[in-house]
Amino acid sequence: MDSYARLISSYFFLAWYLFIVLVAYIGFVEILLKFRKRNILWKVNHEKQDQNEDQYEGVTIIRPIKGIDPELSSCLESSFCQSYPISKLQILFCVDNPSDPAIPIIRSLIKKYSHIDSQILVSENFNEVTKTSEDHYGPNPKVNNLAKAFVSAKYDILWIMDSNVWASSNILKNSVITLNQNLNNGRQLNSQRKVKLVHHVPLAMSISKKTYEEEDDIDLEYGLTPQQSHDSDSSTSNSSSANVHIGVAKRKSPLRQQIRVADSFEQEESPRKVRFLDKLGAKLDEMFLHTSHSKFYVALNNVAVAPCVNGKSNMYRRSELDRAVSLIASHDSPFFHDPIVKQQAVYYSSLGPGHAIKFFARYIGEDNMIGIALWENCFARTGLTGDVVVQPIFESNNTINDYIQRRVRWLRVRKYMVLLATLIEPTTESLICGVYGTYAVSSIFFNCWFHWGWFLAHMIVWMMTDYIQYHTFTNHVTDASEVNYMPTWLRYKPAGSRLDWLRVWAVREVLALPIWIIAMVGHEIDWRGKPFMIKKDLTAEEM
Repeated sequence: MDSYARLISSYFFLAWYLFIVLVAYIGFVEILLKFRKRNILWKVNHEKQDQNEDQYEGVTIIRPIKGIDPELSSCLESSFCQSYPISKLQILFCVDNPSDPAIPIIRSLIKKYSHIDSQILVSENFNEVTKTSEDHYGPNPKVNNLAKAFVSAKYDILWIMDSNVWASSNILKNSVITLNQNLNNGRQLNSQRKVKLVHHVPLAMSISKKTYEEEDDIDLEYGLTPQQSHDSDSSTSNSSSANVHIGVAKRKSPLRQQIRVADSFEQEESPRKVRFLDKLGAKLDEMFLHTSHSKFYVALNNVAVAPCVNGKSNMYRRSELDRAVSLIASHDSPFFHDPIVKQQAVYYSSLGPGHAIKFFARYIGEDNMIGIALWENCFARTGLTGDVVVQPIFESNNTINDYIQRRVRWLRVRKYMVLLATLIEPTTESLICGVYGTYAVSSIFFNCWFHWGWFLAHMIVWMMTDYIQYHTFTNHVTDASEVNYMPTWLRYKPAGSRLDWLRVWAVREVLALPIWIIAMVGHEIDWRGKPFMIKKDLTAEEM
């Protein structure tokens, strides 16, 4: 009986092992093929046609902002530097608090690029006591903040970008082409589902003061400041594209006060050597997003059995989102089945174009729910462009515990949003996958319980795969070709030694299972200093 049970379990684990490895390598191979260099989709058999600006639709870029993130100015400036017809571009910066310290930085950029249609949208009647304004539709502050831009947007195509990510200048054109031509990573799709949500692979880059040692007169506006954005756990030209200006080292900050803040922060830290663990949090975020997360993110997008969307950088049509929300009440869905949820969908749809986004303020994971709404009600799918967006993360005082807390928080959110995917997530990690895979292979082929040679080979191959993938993305991000604007923190990314890379990789792999267990045991979600719980209808409620 025991041998029979062992045989059945061995074949089950072997099948699951092969499936996980297959999915992982679907992502890995796609990354090698499509992310080795920056994609310029409009140059693929379309160089002559690209000279005609009329072929491009107008696009409104929306960036919700709260406080000053590391490298905020360079991240926001990347929106102005897109290789896109200026006459077809609008940029809206959303701020809830009229006293937000980011406003002077935004104003300086608007002044610098005065030839581009851009403005700041500030919420009305902000209450300093409750820290809320009239633009409050639910517990999600990001949606509350950007909702006013959906109504004010000049164009139907919207590109929503978090304030703390940098995008290369080719991404906007790539995204519009992908949306209108039904592409995925430049590849024509023939499926019945059409691409109606374009997104980009989210990466993080750990940066420190050493990044700028080769430059003088640096702009310390880009130093770490205590306030983070909503998602945190983080000379002009008259031509159709901005002037090429690589780097920011010679650029003076409009906010000298921010210089003093960042400078004093560094001076307090300089007397002591920052320990490895004190700055490991940023490196772990970088490693996670460059390896495990991106591998399966790209793979699941290609397989397209369900929407898999991260909200760092998304593009879709406002009219499509309005339509998706308007159909919620008439469609039976396990995600939008609650009568109150359906009632709210009807109400916001009745307010007119652009108001549907307010419906998603009730969810913490609005990106996932928007993807589901478009998937279910517009028969949509998602498409990648072969591009990435990069979040700079300051290393100082970013500890291993900070990384653990961020991962726990979002795993708990995912536990309620996509329970099955969250439950099986540990089986996609190298160690757990190696354990049950080795058990299966050992029992079936080696007639033993655990063949350590196979397990070691599995780990070496997985590690080498991650190493290649990590440097593929790093080379992609730091490639200055075909880019109108590249900030200093990208130009001087330290290479690091193989031993340092291996050390960070090993720590991340070992932490994966304990982090998952902590997330599964707990229920409370600490979000921006406030405790929340997720209800059965997937909406959030402040405790």
